Amino acid sequence: MAPESTPEAKSISSGVSYIPFGIPGLDGQVRGIPTGSTVLLAGASDAGGDAFTYTSLATLMLAKHRPEMVPNSIARRSEAIPESVTYITLSHDREHVYSELDAVLDGYQFETLTEHMTVADFSQRFMELLPVPEPLFDARRSDAEIEQPDAEPPEREPAEETFEKLLSDISDRVSDAAETLIVIDSLTDLERATEFGLPQNHEIAFLMGLREAVVNWGNVAFVKLDRPAGDVRSDELIHGLLHGSVYFYSNDKGFETYRTMRVGSFGGALDTERQTVFESLIGPTGFRAKATKKIGPSNW
Repeated sequence: MAPESTPEAKSISSGVSYIPFGIPGLDGQVRGIPTGSTVLLAGASDAGGDAFTYTSLATLMLAKHRPEMVPNSIARRSEAIPESVTYITLSHDREHVYSELDAVLDGYQFETLTEHMTVADFSQRFMELLPVPEPLFDARRSDAEIEQPDAEPPEREPAEETFEKLLSDISDRVSDAAETLIVIDSLTDLERATEFGLPQNHEIAFLMGLREAVVNWGNVAFVKLDRPAGDVRSDELIHGLLHGSVYFYSNDKGFETYRTMRVGSFGGALDTERQTVFESLIGPTGFRAKATKKIGPSNW
């Protein structure tokens, strides 16, 4: 028999808020995301993670600003949802992000999300750190509104101090967004940057710092990672580092790609239960999920 909770524990538990995932078929099956959580969204690039992210953001902004456009079960939980989204992009420029949103979302979803989303574009600065051949670097698309450093670096050669400055400035921008829903796009770029001078321990320290800051702010942050889910789950540096995870899988069957999704633990709560596998479906209004079966820990 479990011991009774203390009054202090009951008080803390009653103060925990959850926001919906904003995904049809997933909300209702799981309780939601506890505020103060940093969530890893991991899977191969074709496994549905991008569509999940964009659909979730759009649905949450609809619930906050146009609740009549979403199911009542989501609309009545809007109090804990932040008013807006801050989307941090490292290697994709702002125009690319908007074109991807437009490809996944319906018109009313796209309009509501973009009205309440700020894209913090670090792509040009990120590219300046890489030894891109000069003709290709000069041919890149540039944006006058791109995030700029306090002072331009004297040269384009990659250097540890420059990467440190970039991470510091990204952290400043994230801190400015403490009252919003935050997206980091992506951890994939930081991992690739380790090939060009970014120390891996700085990448991990950034994630740990983000995790603890989000706890203090009481908002939610999504961290995207394009890597096969099985590889991520076996990576001791990343797996379990953040508060929760959503893993995306894809398998080719004949002429079709079959996609599935699993929600990882938030505080270990799901690790002791049979885990639900969701079929991932992408249609005109984005990503939706369909619960298919439960599996035990031996099949995770």
